[in-house]
Amino acid sequence: MRILITNSTDIFAGGEDYVFTLAKYLLRREHDVVVSANEGHLLLKKCAEQEIETLPLNYTGMGRVFAVARQLRKAIIEFDTEIIHSNANYDRTCAAIAASFSPVPHVAGVHSAHSIQHNVTHYIRNAYGTDHFIADAEAVREVLIKEDRITAKKISVIPIGVEAMSMQEKTKARAAFREELGVSPDTVVIGNVARLVPFKGHRVLLEAIKYVTALQRNVVFPIVGDGELMAELKQQANALGIAQHIRWLGFRDQLDQIYPGFDIYCHSSLELAAEAFPIAILRALATGLPVVSTNVGGIKLMIEDGRSGFLTPPEQPRPLATALVALISRPNERSAMGMASFVRFQEYFNADRMAERVEEVYEKILAERRS
Repeated sequence: MRILITNSTDIFAGGEDYVFTLAKYLLRREHDVVVSANEGHLLLKKCAEQEIETLPLNYTGMGRVFAVARQLRKAIIEFDTEIIHSNANYDRTCAAIAASFSPVPHVAGVHSAHSIQHNVTHYIRNAYGTDHFIADAEAVREVLIKEDRITAKKISVIPIGVEAMSMQEKTKARAAFREELGVSPDTVVIGNVARLVPFKGHRVLLEAIKYVTALQRNVVFPIVGDGELMAELKQQANALGIAQHIRWLGFRDQLDQIYPGFDIYCHSSLELAAEAFPIAILRALATGLPVVSTNVGGIKLMIEDGRSGFLTPPEQPRPLATALVALISRPNERSAMGMASFVRFQEYFNADRMAERVEEVYEKILAERRS
């Protein structure tokens, strides 16, 4: 198939990583793929490095929606596109317009448990300009059905998939990252990878770290990510007296070089806050890490509570801390849970399986169009 995948954001986070991984694995499955994103976006750079064709566009300004749609329509014709697959709100509208009155179906990827219908234009787009929706998790599907009134038969749930490193690669990366942190072999490193925005729950995480470090001193918490709360969170860490246990690493691109240095992965997202299926946790599973996380969105499908990690109530630092302390003090349990995480990754969340299932959706929609 000839597939055009779009993303209109100006960040590189889970949704953008999804586009990159999907494009790479569709290409490996011998499809022709073009990825469109904002000019200068990291997504385009990463795609170009993998020899994935790119289409830079200026996805900015509501007054430019029709202009961008015309550019996409031109690309559809020139590329002889068979499927256009959008992945964010702005390009979702542009793709729907571009595909209108053409034989090219529009598939929309939805990566958060928020309503995607905020006005009449969105209603028309969802009802008449989108052939099918791909949701990352059941929580997303429920929002699409209940809040956006999208018929269930137009929605497929396909968990995001990620890549795994070889054992040799992980061993090398672990040594290099822990050297960067300046930690001893017996230090327990508990990682968190997320944008520093309210719904990721970092305020709660810092409160939990205070409880953990009162009982376990030989621990370090690298927090990977950037965002609006950076200064505020640093102030909170200083006020709590835990700053010496935290490494603020900012945005990092090569996350596969960081995860192997963790002993435990911790995720603290909040309830009712759009956390659908965080790639950050999938990377932990692919690395073979035990995971302690709040139980929100689709996370319960990723972590087998008590087997590959622990699920705790959102917005409650003490249960989060209790689960972390339990794993810190039980290295054998950490190892067993990490193995269970990797098994679950291999069965459900590997990148090739994701691409295969998305491919099946494309084929189904094309068949329906032809009939």
